[in-house]
Amino acid sequence: MSRSMQEAGETLIRESESILRRDVQGALDEEDFNMVVRRAQEVVELALKGALKMLGVDYPKVHDVAPVFSEQVRQKQAVVDVEVLERIEDISFWLSQARAPSFYLERDYGEEDARQAFRDAVFVLTEVQKIPGITIELL
Repeated sequence: MSRSMQEAGETLIRESESILRRDVQGALDEEDFNMVVRRAQEVVELALKGALKMLGVDYPKVHDVAPVFSEQVRQKQAVVDVEVLERIEDISFWLSQARAPSFYLERDYGEEDARQAFRDAVFVLTEVQKIPGITIELL
């Protein structure tokens, strides 16, 4: 794998961590629940796309790349619990479906939705960091 794919992947994962810390947590503190959902989706998307880059995979230009991520992790025989991969797929699907309604204010997400989106983003980012070959120091 070229060093540029490794670096691009690291950059995406670091950006996802920064968005989580700065934007998702800030929106939660300000009770801007729709923004929490929107930005949590971005965290998940960037973390998964960063991981795919680091695994040497050029990801599709869609918001929900979790199925591709799971398939690639399985193909590369990384030791990842199937239940974890399934949860990542569920989280990515839910947040990618919630992205547009939260962005265009077509739905008002509540505090519990926002807290769940935050927890889900933390889960995905944490699990991505555990995959062999995806070791970077987060901020």
